[in-house]
Amino acid sequence: MAPLIALLSLLAATNDPLPKELEYRLSLARALPAPYSGAVIVALLPSAKLSPRQIVPLADEAYHLAAKDSTSAVRAWIAYRDNFDKEKEPALAFPIQPATEKVGCDVIGVNDPRDYYRSAMEAGPKEFETAMRNVRSAVEVGRLFEALLLASSGEQTRLVPQVSRLLNAATGSDREFVAAIRFTRLHQAVLRLATENAAVGRILLGSYRGFLVTNWQGKRCAGNRAEEFKGIIEEFNQTVATVRGVATLGPEAARVHSVEPVTKAELARTFPLGYKIMNAPIDELSVRSMLHELEQFHLEEKLDSAGTLPAKAFLYGKLAQRLESSIFLNTAMAEWAHFVAYSRLREDHQEDWFRCARRFYEWGRGNRARQDMLETAGDPALTAYIKLTTLLPESEVARVLP
Repeated sequence: MAPLIALLSLLAATNDPLPKELEYRLSLARALPAPYSGAVIVALLPSAKLSPRQIVPLADEAYHLAAKDSTSAVRAWIAYRDNFDKEKEPALAFPIQPATEKVGCDVIGVNDPRDYYRSAMEAGPKEFETAMRNVRSAVEVGRLFEALLLASSGEQTRLVPQVSRLLNAATGSDREFVAAIRFTRLHQAVLRLATENAAVGRILLGSYRGFLVTNWQGKRCAGNRAEEFKGIIEEFNQTVATVRGVATLGPEAARVHSVEPVTKAELARTFPLGYKIMNAPIDELSVRSMLHELEQFHLEEKLDSAGTLPAKAFLYGKLAQRLESSIFLNTAMAEWAHFVAYSRLREDHQEDWFRCARRFYEWGRGNRARQDMLETAGDPALTAYIKLTTLLPESEVARVLP
């Protein structure tokens, strides 16, 4: 039913044709893999100066392309809600972040809702509380606290006890815990909220202390060291001295008690080929040998045959990094682009595909010959990515893409 509604809306909007420049950009967006195609369509809307009649079918399209990407779906939902005709068009259901599975040390990436909670906060108080239903991991709590900084002081006082309970429950995965500390503003947000809002500061710091201690006492992933938390402990204790009523943390709190076996990321670095890439001489014979071995590379089945493509992408990236200032870089980049275009990396390992695409964009930026090589590599989605990021490098479009 939803696709039919979108089609009818599109037909109804034919009396308001879209600007040709926007049509071109939309065609590039649609060539990207979903859900990012939907994210880009929404990002193109604010600067396009469209009427509500034109926005509604595009927002509806983006909403359905977003699917499980709740961040893009919320942005599309807001655009649709603010423009649809309540008497003629159906309302869309508010997107709820799906409950995620715990991520162990054998997985490199973690589920990151990015700006989902920030977008939900912008949608309204009711929507924000709805968005909190399936919060489970430390990364999700970190993004939730980032959004909480946007709320008024009164809203923060009302919401912090509820959010603190979610913080207490976000335990059990070292991969997600460390990602929350490194890549979200969880630590800074908690300390800022505790300092600025005396009514909830003690509750918040007590929950945060429990969160830190519980995660430090669990089994750690290889490479996650106690030393990197020295600054976290110092800043926590400084804040406690101001707020009072919460016990300080000693450096021994972050001591590593037990470690999980080697992770996939480290495994990739221990392959013989990986060692060769980082240590072999840089000359024509050596580079050709490495590129040939990369082309033939396949993980041993007993290790992880399903991880061959991301491992291969990782190794291509390491080789390109090694050849950064050499005359062989262009040859290596061409081989890498060919691999990306003719493998199933985009279909089966989307995040790895986007990491490659971002490196290609950075390598080709400002160089027409390099951009032409990438655009003719044989992957229409890669062509669309390069054209969009080159055409709109500092726009909302560039910010919603990995």
